[in-house]
Amino acid sequence: MTSRGAGQIDAKLEEEDVLRRYLDMPRFISFLKTSSLYLCRSDLFSDNFEGSFTVSVKDAIINSYEKNRIKFTYDKFKKELREGVFINCWSLGIDDNMALWRLYGKSNDCVAVTTTVAKLEAALNRFRGQGRLSLKKVEYIKHWKDPEIKIKPYSNVFKYKTVGYAFENEVRIILDRYVDTFEAKSKKEGVAVPVELNTFMRSVVVSPECSPWFKAVVEDISDKYGVTCPVRSSSMSKQPI
Repeated sequence: MTSRGAGQIDAKLEEEDVLRRYLDMPRFISFLKTSSLYLCRSDLFSDNFEGSFTVSVKDAIINSYEKNRIKFTYDKFKKELREGVFINCWSLGIDDNMALWRLYGKSNDCVAVTTTVAKLEAALNRFRGQGRLSLKKVEYIKHWKDPEIKIKPYSNVFKYKTVGYAFENEVRIILDRYVDTFEAKSKKEGVAVPVELNTFMRSVVVSPECSPWFKAVVEDISDKYGVTCPVRSSSMSKQPI
C-alpha cells in the first residue's frame, strides 16, 4: 500500500488508470445535483460475504479475545465493523462491460461516469469528514478455502470479494469510521464525499443500447448542472464492419 497525500491509494493502481461507475438516471442526476459521491454503509450490501473474514482470521480474533479476557464477541465485532465502514464502487478499465451496463444501469437508458485514479485521489484528499479514506483494488478470493488475507486495519477486509464478482474488476473507495476501535462511529446509511464535478469527471458515456434521443437528454442535463466534460456514445454502439 502506498500513501499519497491524505488518502491511501492501492499500490496496484496507476494515476492514469481509468475508472467508471455505471448509473441509472436517478442516481446520475443525484450525483450532479449533490456534487458528491455516495458511500453506502457496508452492511447494507446484498453480498453475504461482504466484510467477511476467513476461518483462520476468525479463529485468531476469537482466541485473542479469550486470551486477553476481552468481553467482546466475534459476531458483535463483525457487526460493528460493517456498520462503521462505507463504500463507493467503481470498475477499473477504459472498456465497456455489458454485464455492468445491464446490472447497474437497470434500463437501456443509462450512463457511465468516468474518472481517473489521479482525479479520484485529489477528491479524496480534500475530504474533511470523520474517518479514514482509502482507494483499494478489489481482490477476488474463495473465502471457504481459507486464503491468506491482510486485515491491518480491519477495514482492509472490504478489499476482498468472492470470485463470483470478479467480472466487475472493482476498485473501491472505503471510508473507515471504525478506525481501530471497538465501536462503530456512525449509524448513518450513507456518507457523501463532495467532489468538484468539472475537475473530477473525465467523461459521461451513454449506454450502447440507449434510445436514439437519450444522448441529447444527457447533454441537456449535464449542461444544466454546468458539467463541461464530453458526453459520448459507448464504443460498443459503433456499427460493425
